[in-house]
Amino acid sequence: MKQLLLLVLWLLSALYGGSQPLTTPRVPAKMTFADLTLHITEGARREIQADVDALTANKRFFMAKAERAALYMPLVEKIFAEEGLPDDFKYLAIQESGFIADAVSTSQAVGFWQFKKETALEMGLRVDGKVDERQHILAASRAAARYLQQNNFYFNNWLYALQAYQMGAGGAMQALGEVKGGQKKLTIDKKTYWYVKKSLAHKIAFEDIIEELKHTQPTLQVYADGRGKTLQQIAAETNSNPQELASFNTWLKTRKIPDDKAYPVILPAGAQPAMLAASPPVDTRPATTALPPAAPPATDELNLPPFNPIRLNGLQGVIPNRPMTIDQLAELLTTDAAKLARYNDLLPHNRLEPGQVYYTQSKRNKGLIYYHTVREGETPWMIAQNYGIKLTKLLKMNRLENKNTLLTPGLVLWLRKNKPAGVADDYFPANNSGEK
Repeated sequence: MKQLLLLVLWLLSALYGGSQPLTTPRVPAKMTFADLTLHITEGARREIQADVDALTANKRFFMAKAERAALYMPLVEKIFAEEGLPDDFKYLAIQESGFIADAVSTSQAVGFWQFKKETALEMGLRVDGKVDERQHILAASRAAARYLQQNNFYFNNWLYALQAYQMGAGGAMQALGEVKGGQKKLTIDKKTYWYVKKSLAHKIAFEDIIEELKHTQPTLQVYADGRGKTLQQIAAETNSNPQELASFNTWLKTRKIPDDKAYPVILPAGAQPAMLAASPPVDTRPATTALPPAAPPATDELNLPPFNPIRLNGLQGVIPNRPMTIDQLAELLTTDAAKLARYNDLLPHNRLEPGQVYYTQSKRNKGLIYYHTVREGETPWMIAQNYGIKLTKLLKMNRLENKNTLLTPGLVLWLRKNKPAGVADDYFPANNSGEK
């Protein structure tokens, strides 16, 4: 009898011990990711399943990671919904950092979404001795959403955008070669990039448990505007534990929150709602990329129409007479806003400026002339618009990575053919068109 009791206790320990695996999710033969239907080959299923098994092998470690992720997920989901990013990308932060705010990689990528400093600055995040917004869940998640959106406008495919998150757009273009955008069905096989398969493994492993935890544990709250205050003052106002408050706000590197803009402060669960209600609502978008609401396009005192039609580079387009959003222009043209944005290599939140041409049909793969000499202040996007060339094609022809890179005046860009690998950069005087 004693031996039987010991056996029962051993079995219970084996079943519920923290070192034992959970019931491990199985990798399906077909699944969805963003707006894609993925068919997974048997070989790829085995690879992804091995990653899922590894992620769930230790119950305590897995649950600790899932519980931490579930705390932040409502905040990430809200940002992604505002930015129009598919919800499935939220699991990428588990893969990148485990939702550890001050995580640092060997390549010096930092924060929830593992941005290097130069990329963070490009995406509008503040990184200096006082603030590192790579460690701010709201600002960094918005930057990650926009970075992924930017990649998707290069490829028109969310899985390729995911690959570019790790490789960079230029690296992904080189690795993928000529790919057809817009597909809604893809096959995941052994040749699929490892980072993509690992991302699918994180979605499969964490999806169900995080949804369950979101409904069973307290969530973080936001103190909308902490500018000019210390964390100690906010802790006293909201009845929060100062040490716990500091642990959720490692982005602040100085005693007092700067007053150059509104900085939301992340509050631990249990903060007093009355104190939160006193905080005014605030836009958490990065300051350098935030856009004020556009006025509705209406005729002004000069009775100008909202836009003028134009035909440029053999393509149909319009030139707005006043600032407006892509949605507003799409409504006026009775066309799809997503297509309009894609035709012009823009993101959904971008503002349209008066005097700039915007195309209402797909741009060309190459220009009508051979070369362009860069003028002061020009970016690849501006040049692509001026010549009616798809931005991805222009970047590839000239081995450029970033559509917003400020180019050196006088640099000669190739518009009809790929610039040969052995050809050095050519420069002409910036006031000379250099076009042939």
